[in-house]
Amino acid sequence: MPRGAWRGSSEHAAPLGHGWSGVVRYEGGTYQVMVALDCINQENKTLVAYGDLLGTSNGTTLTGLGRVTTETAEKAAEKHGCQVKAGKQLTGLSTARLGTPDTAKPLPQAQGSRAALRGTDAVQNGTPAVMEYPADPDAPQTNCYLVTKAKKPGHGLYAYYGAAAKDFLTSEGDRLKEGYGPTHSGRDYAWATATCPRSAQQAVFVLYHLYDRDTDTYPVPNYSASFARSALRAFADHEAEQRGCSDVRMMTR
Repeated sequence: MPRGAWRGSSEHAAPLGHGWSGVVRYEGGTYQVMVALDCINQENKTLVAYGDLLGTSNGTTLTGLGRVTTETAEKAAEKHGCQVKAGKQLTGLSTARLGTPDTAKPLPQAQGSRAALRGTDAVQNGTPAVMEYPADPDAPQTNCYLVTKAKKPGHGLYAYYGAAAKDFLTSEGDRLKEGYGPTHSGRDYAWATATCPRSAQQAVFVLYHLYDRDTDTYPVPNYSASFARSALRAFADHEAEQRGCSDVRMMTR
């Protein structure tokens, strides 16, 4: 599966927490833990580790995957002379942390970076609710979903920082620059970049018009380019402010 690209009604990512710069992800039957540790003593160097788990999972196995991945990252950093800020030992990771569309809340109740979406035309564009995740300034990826009345994610908004941004551009960058989004979404997306501290890699912000693989339809039938740009701009500006980033630029296709 492409590293960094997580879209659709069954694709979710949440901060790893516990002081770690990482995320736990789920996509179509696969759980993944990503850890991205900056080398304090080596400018613009980051060590990235992944752990994958196929099939069903529970809190015990997911916590085990997280521990193995974080411990592997620490050992690799030591081996390569990379001094890192490690988090605490992981405990209590739960699949519930990744949420489901029926946990979405009305848009006026959105918090954190998603609060910026309250001032957009999301309701008029068929997504009156939002599915959001715990805020974590250490997480290399942030995402949320604008959800329809039928409890289907209609638009996905994603922010990638540092190694996660580099990873995302490796898998999707050429398609974005050529004017094409991922499979099933064609040209239905908007994207932006920003300059962030502590990394030579620009942050990347993307809004995708989501496709529901279960029903073979788009939960939001009609894509509005103007809404996509305004919603992404609000999301990116607020994210950038929280992270100390600057120079948010909407990209042309």
